[in-house]
Amino acid sequence: MSQPLTYDNISPLIVDLQTQGRTVNVVFQCPESGERVNARHYFRQTNSTTSRMSQTAQRSLMYSVQRSLSGLIRGILGGGVLGRAAGDMARQGVYEAQRQRSNSLSGKEQKQAVVEAFRSVQSKFSWNAPQGRWLSAKAIQETLSPFQMQITNAPVQHKYDQKVLARMLVEVAMADGILAQEESDWLREFLHPNLGSIETISRSPKLTRQEFNTVSKGPVRQTMFMLSWTLALADEDFDQAEKDLLVNFASQLGLSSQQIQASCHAARGYIVDQALENMFSWGGHDPYTRQKLFDLAKNIGMSQEEALTAEAQFQRRRG
Repeated sequence: MSQPLTYDNISPLIVDLQTQGRTVNVVFQCPESGERVNARHYFRQTNSTTSRMSQTAQRSLMYSVQRSLSGLIRGILGGGVLGRAAGDMARQGVYEAQRQRSNSLSGKEQKQAVVEAFRSVQSKFSWNAPQGRWLSAKAIQETLSPFQMQITNAPVQHKYDQKVLARMLVEVAMADGILAQEESDWLREFLHPNLGSIETISRSPKLTRQEFNTVSKGPVRQTMFMLSWTLALADEDFDQAEKDLLVNFASQLGLSSQQIQASCHAARGYIVDQALENMFSWGGHDPYTRQKLFDLAKNIGMSQEEALTAEAQFQRRRG
């Protein structure tokens, strides 16, 4: 079973913690590899009604997947959430900054916010049961899922590739021809302003064959396609327009049928892994969890047999 997330078991990873109003910005560092991961979380104040709504949202599997995916892509495209948070504060103005500082977190709220910040980047870490601690995925090769392995071995590092990926993600979100407010808000969570505003990117012409041809050669192209496919699956409404767009992406990137299949498999695996992380943390491994897994798998095009295999592999990676 996956190790439950608690402040005590993730606190050894914290090397920097800053609080701005009700937002925590945290830097987690693997004690073995030295790899650093930035994360942040805004801790909302809630009354009894909104608290119940929040708990319902937290139990929503796709919500948890979207939250984790946001943290992952933000790490790839954002260049560091601490800098982004500072930029956000500047744009909000002095009054907003003062208001947030006066509306500070309690000690208990700060710990809860740190746990949620870690949850958003948890895919980059794995629980090492023998040592009883969290380590970066790079430090524990057996715990790497196909998705994590692709991200680790072929990261999207060149600025041009990042900009093309950002446009791919926006095009996926707009596959139906419009960019809904909910989609815009979600994209804004992980697309760093240095890549352009959501509005600017959404008004850009469609990516051309020449632009795709200029993307770095090699497996990074598969990473970009895999992330686009994952975003489409996490949208909860994976329709034909998105499928057609992704097929076009694969063709323009020059991916083989084997690479396409591997990317789709990895994307579905990521969705299931993040859902299982959420389900296990709320209720453990039980018949209800199993049925929720089957329901999710059906929505993303996985059979029950494939879902059970993914579940078993998830448990093995988590020790």
